[in-house]
Amino acid sequence: MDLKEFLKPKNDVFSKTDQKIYNVVLQYPIHIQLLTIQKIASDSGTSVASVQRYCKKLGYSGFKEFKFQLKEFLFQQQSSNRHPSDYLSRYLKVVNAFKAIDKNIIATLASDLLNARLNYAVGLYYSALPAKQLSMGLRDLGKPSLYTNDYITASHWNDLMNKADTFVFFSISGDEANLKNYLAEPLHKLDKTYLITFNADTLLKADFNHVIVLPGKSFVYNTSVDPQSLVSLFVEMVIEYTAQHQK
Repeated sequence: MDLKEFLKPKNDVFSKTDQKIYNVVLQYPIHIQLLTIQKIASDSGTSVASVQRYCKKLGYSGFKEFKFQLKEFLFQQQSSNRHPSDYLSRYLKVVNAFKAIDKNIIATLASDLLNARLNYAVGLYYSALPAKQLSMGLRDLGKPSLYTNDYITASHWNDLMNKADTFVFFSISGDEANLKNYLAEPLHKLDKTYLITFNADTLLKADFNHVIVLPGKSFVYNTSVDPQSLVSLFVEMVIEYTAQHQK
């Protein structure tokens, strides 16, 4: 059985709503483990109840059991097709690709972070840890910084922001449908806005003054391991450069 077969009900009607949910899960199957049912409903343009019905059509008690069984299915597929050392080789290949990141990109970001009145870091789901890491690293350097992993908190920053601030948004997939609903004001108010992603084709790039595309998209989209470690590696590079050039 392949993934497409796994995600389609055997003895039940496959509705247009089911198709929308199926498309979201099929696009990023390994990311489902860290997504809420609300996020999947939002990304598929359906509802929480629709996602639950879809999971039950597949034979599960609900979304929680579906996530567990999907994780097991993906693990079995990878285990049968690859030697454990293959993952490490592919991971190290991506890490080595980070050496090719333009130093000027890091220098520009570091300069904006150092000279900002206040820094803001936002990351949701798979992107939450790197955003927090950046904020904490800046605080260790004595640079004021705020961090959040949800849109509601970020939207409350609107009245605090001014032109002297730097705003950094982490999105591994570059697929954040609700971004403009909550952050349209700061994105238009600030000049120093950064998007850090693996997706060079993301539509979000039109909303930011600076877009940093990290290497390793294919690896990130096709591994069951949390990809935040790679983004965290980039954050470490930025913090290290910032520390070295701090006056």
